Amino acid sequence: MKSDIQLLNYISEQITILEEYVEGVSEDEFLRNAILKDACLMKLLVIGEYSDKVTDDHKKRFSEVEWQLLKAARNYYAHAYGGVNWRRVWETLYQDIPKLKERIEHIIAILEKENNGKTN
Repeated sequence: MKSDIQLLNYISEQITILEEYVEGVSEDEFLRNAILKDACLMKLLVIGEYSDKVTDDHKKRFSEVEWQLLKAARNYYAHAYGGVNWRRVWETLYQDIPKLKERIEHIIAILEKENNGKTN
């Protein structure tokens, strides 16, 4: 079983990949590129899936992350089939994902600092 730090690092990596996918891409280009849309959607699904695996203790402790919303978004996107609102996905990529990355990296830093302070 992966530790929360491993899970959070993986989420952070997925966000970095998302950022690379859309770097320099306009909304119009995004909306016209089916492969890019699918790739971004897959990363959002993975982020939602892995965020759900974070322990409840850490979810409560780090409530600045909307854990339930990440899970709900994952479930919606996984079952929306042809009903995905791609403009909303675009907004998520540019408005929500950078904030999420900042929060996740902050949590990772706290947990790593705490783990480094422990003696064996």
